[in-house]
Amino acid sequence: MMNPSATTPPSTADVALLAFGNGAELAARDLYAVAAGLSAFSDEEQAVLVGFHDHHRAAAQALAGLVGSDAPNVREDAVYNAFRSRLEGTDKSAIYDALRELENTLVATHTTLVGTLDGTAGSALIASVITTQARHAAVLALVAGRALNDALVNSATALTPGAN
Repeated sequence: MMNPSATTPPSTADVALLAFGNGAELAARDLYAVAAGLSAFSDEEQAVLVGFHDHHRAAAQALAGLVGSDAPNVREDAVYNAFRSRLEGTDKSAIYDALRELENTLVATHTTLVGTLDGTAGSALIASVITTQARHAAVLALVAGRALNDALVNSATALTPGAN
């Protein structure tokens, strides 16, 4: 029987990429907090938005745990600012569309990270986050009354660390 071994710490390059992912997840968390606070949504809709908020918080925490003491644990303001102005008013479909675009952007970004990271631990963690966010995007498309194709197709462009 083999004893469990410690995971090899992420490389310096991976730390920077995982830290970017951590910040992007914190931005998503904060955006869902804004959306959940809007009076346009019913209690049930707010509960779903809070659930999505919690998923992004958990993803950020998991990334921070992998990075360790080098994790910035600060939201990526470029991500937050790109979507914040679209989370206002009473047009729920427009707000859901903005959140779906956010989710699809994170899926595209994290998919790129999986192919870029050196370590398997970081890639595995990011890959596990992608599936949840893709499901978020599909749900958001459907509750916004969009076509099935909108729920299934992701044409978002990945974010680039340091370029946003």
